[in-house]
Amino acid sequence: MIDSIYKRGKTWWWQYRPQASRSKVLARSLKTRDRCVAEQRRREWLVEKKQEETGILPPKPLREAAQRPLGEHLADFVADLEALGRSDKHVANIQHRVRELIQQCQWDLSGTVTADAFQEWRRRQRLSAKTLNDYLDAARCFLNWMVRHGRLLHNPLRQVEKVKQLGRETRLRRAFTPEEIARLLGVAPADRRAIYVTAIYTGLRHGELGSLVWDDIDLAVEKPIMRVRASTTKNGKAAPLYLHPDVVVALQAVKPADAAGEAAVFPRMPRIERFRRDLKLAGVAYVDHRGRFGDFHSLRYTFCINLQKAGVPSRVAMSLMRHSDRRLTDKIYTDDGLLGADSVVERLPSVLAGLSQKLSQNSVADRPGVASPDTESAHGHLAKSTVNTSESRDLARCGTGGQKEELAGATGLEPATSAVTGQR
Repeated sequence: MIDSIYKRGKTWWWQYRPQASRSKVLARSLKTRDRCVAEQRRREWLVEKKQEETGILPPKPLREAAQRPLGEHLADFVADLEALGRSDKHVANIQHRVRELIQQCQWDLSGTVTADAFQEWRRRQRLSAKTLNDYLDAARCFLNWMVRHGRLLHNPLRQVEKVKQLGRETRLRRAFTPEEIARLLGVAPADRRAIYVTAIYTGLRHGELGSLVWDDIDLAVEKPIMRVRASTTKNGKAAPLYLHPDVVVALQAVKPADAAGEAAVFPRMPRIERFRRDLKLAGVAYVDHRGRFGDFHSLRYTFCINLQKAGVPSRVAMSLMRHSDRRLTDKIYTDDGLLGADSVVERLPSVLAGLSQKLSQNSVADRPGVASPDTESAHGHLAKSTVNTSESRDLARCGTGGQKEELAGATGLEPATSAVTGQR
């Protein structure tokens, strides 16, 4: 073990390394020029180190972090997210949710953060299941960051379960039918029509469409393509999207002749009020009879259902939707009512048609004096066999071959006679 003090310049320093340890030697300034004071501080710090090694005391960084207000840790966390290049919207959402939890759960210091406090707060809320889970994700993200940076020993919310979302959505969306889309595009001017068509055939979200610039789109190649930048997507990944001919026509109609590469493709994205007015003008219900909403994001639902109806494999549809989980594509974004299940059921083979024919044959067979065609055939064959057998027995009683041939010629039953005689 190394445990000694030495002077560096005019200040005393302490160097320390535990016994049988291969770690680096710890060197700390004792911040004094007096040797007696230096020895006193060395003994205090040595006791502290021994207690940390035996688990009596948590490490000093943890103790210091426990004394800082949680809001200061949140400010450091937000600064780190910005330095990592996270989007402004993502950072703002996490900051807002964690700040709300700190205030409403009364988490002043890191030691006051408990699973019970969060669950009690969650029971009081009337937010949607998805929003509650977003709050939990934000808090976990923040607390995990504190654990990684040595500011917290463990995440107290690690074992908290998420709320079940399926069936508890407060805002259900639907996909638009082809007739509704046709009416919407018919009333929209060229600039908004291009936005709607692009959303329908790419599944891009409202914010992703608004971030497109003309440098992202190449319409002059054999297969026109749109390269969505990672900095503009929700999942932070770049996405090359091949364009449907309708999208190409719509974009060419709104592209200025002198369009600069960094100019926005859609400089005026419609707000929800504008979109609702377009729906009303087209005679499309914003909320259907089942209480489902048809908002701008429903155009992304429409893209997904059109992929399903076109027979696109589920894995390919997941890739085009840019989802990380296939269940999100199949369960959330797929409107079962528009899959055409009714027409599929109609194409199934009939089981009653064969049953009706069988019942009809049985009915005919049960009538007295009436035989079905199959029954008549069978009875006729049996009668003929009986006659042939009887005659063959009579012929067998005759004498030698000459007599048999003579009798056979007289009766005209030579084939039957020869066959029976040969078997015997």
